[in-house]
Amino acid sequence: MKHTIQYGNSEITFDLEYADRKTLGISVHPDNRVVVIAPLDSSQQKINEKIKSKASWILRQKEFFLSFHPLTPPRKYISGETHLYLGKQYRLKVKKSQVENVKLSKGYFLVSTAEPMNALKVKSLLIAWYNEKAEVHFHEMLQNVKPIFKQFSTEKVELKMKWMKKRWGSCNDKGQITLNTELIKASKKCIEYVLIHEMCHLGYLNHSRSFYSLLEQHLPNWKKTKYELEHFMV
Repeated sequence: MKHTIQYGNSEITFDLEYADRKTLGISVHPDNRVVVIAPLDSSQQKINEKIKSKASWILRQKEFFLSFHPLTPPRKYISGETHLYLGKQYRLKVKKSQVENVKLSKGYFLVSTAEPMNALKVKSLLIAWYNEKAEVHFHEMLQNVKPIFKQFSTEKVELKMKWMKKRWGSCNDKGQITLNTELIKASKKCIEYVLIHEMCHLGYLNHSRSFYSLLEQHLPNWKKTKYELEHFMV
């Protein structure tokens, strides 16, 4: 449910949700949405008062995210548009060929297919290529960071990959780490941040002070990298 409050000469529109929690949470997203999650017994007056008390911070965040706009439009999988790989942009070039493959060459994604005008076909070839690259790079990075987490029996760690809409990664109590295949489009530094974040969960399956202390120990600049990932991948 959308609500709007006036703050000086500015209007703040926000999505309001209710949840079984004790405190009110406010988040500003890269697409400039403001989401407020309030305790079940919150009155609209109290919610508005809280938002007004945080209004200057909300407006600063919105202005910050606007510096990264316009957002990348939906991909059409046609020649000329750009696609990401390991933090760099490459222009797509689709050509007709009976031999189907994807190659990276001189700043271009070269996609060969018998159906160059079939966007779904081009998309499926690119996704398959991304999957192959993610398999290689993610496992290589896992081997690189394993030694610093040896106290958590990392030999039992199982790494999986899948395309996810809302999460960069996850870790469960069985030592299974899942990374979003979409990460293959980000820089290696950003991928490493997500992997180390999830590896820290091998010791702490929460976001407690101890968890963040461990994360800070291995990645002192993790906040900067997190911002880079979230802003670059919008």
